[in-house]
Amino acid sequence: MSDARDLTEKIQHADPVLVACVVFQTRAPEHLIQKIREVITAIAQTPACPIIPEINSPRSLPEDAWLRHSEAANYLGISKSTLYQYACQHKIECRKLGGRLEYRRSTLDRFKDLQIRRTHQWFAQKSIITTALGSGK
Repeated sequence: MSDARDLTEKIQHADPVLVACVVFQTRAPEHLIQKIREVITAIAQTPACPIIPEINSPRSLPEDAWLRHSEAANYLGISKSTLYQYACQHKIECRKLGGRLEYRRSTLDRFKDLQIRRTHQWFAQKSIITTALGSGK
C-alpha cells in the first residue's frame, strides 16, 4: 500500500493519469496482443507517456503445442469420433486434462508419418490379362 502512495506522491496533480483494466476472452490471444501492442506503441510515441508496459502472451504457443481434441482432428483431417477411437485403442498418444483429451502436435505428425502406405507394383505381374487398377486382384 505504501508503494502506491509513493507512486501517487511522485505524480504531479497536473499530469493526466490513465489507469485501465481490460479483460478479454478470446481463443486467439496472439492477434489481440498484437493489436494492443500497436495501440500502446502509438500512445507511447507521444512525449507525455514515457512508460511502455510489457505485454506477454498468456499462452504463447511453444514449438510442441498441445492441441484440443477438435483441433487435433482438424489437423489430421479426420473426424472427432475416429480420433477418439484411435485414442481408446492406444494407436495415438494423448492426455486427459480436466475431462478433455489433448494431443501433442509432434505426436500427431509422427502418427501421420506412420500412416504412409507403400505403393503397389501393379505391372510387375507377368499375366496375360492385366489387373484393373484399384480392384485388389
